[in-house]
Amino acid sequence: REARLEALDCIFPQDPAASCSRLPYGGLLLLKTRLQSNEAAAAIHACSTSLIFRVIPVDSVTESSLPKIGSEVLRLVPRGTRRIAVDCARRGRALQSSHAVEEEVGSLLKAQGNAIDIENPDIIVRIDIIGSLTTISVRPPSGFIVKKDGRADG
Repeated sequence: REARLEALDCIFPQDPAASCSRLPYGGLLLLKTRLQSNEAAAAIHACSTSLIFRVIPVDSVTESSLPKIGSEVLRLVPRGTRRIAVDCARRGRALQSSHAVEEEVGSLLKAQGNAIDIENPDIIVRIDIIGSLTTISVRPPSGFIVKKDGRADG
């Protein structure tokens, strides 16, 4: 069974107009739904799955350029956040390195008075560079769902 169909089976009861497409990099899907990203993640979390192991709710989609990514992160990070971890995964060659993105975004966040803390963050900024497209997720560590053997981990 395709993971794409599995995701749609989980979402259709709440949003029959949802769509899901494969991205050109192995194992990645992009789910488009009218639901809020947290609601969609919760629906997949509650659903028994055999092929979906991680759900990353997306808060923003932008082009893969450091200035665009930086401005989107600053727009999304709540004011007054104290400890932030920046995690970037890169697929494709739109940007030179995920480490450089983490450093640049971390510097922008530090300049706003935030501390970078990868061990015990209040908020994780997850940046997924997927070719010319970049998704950004900003949420507490519990907001990212990892499933084991089709069941929610936790």
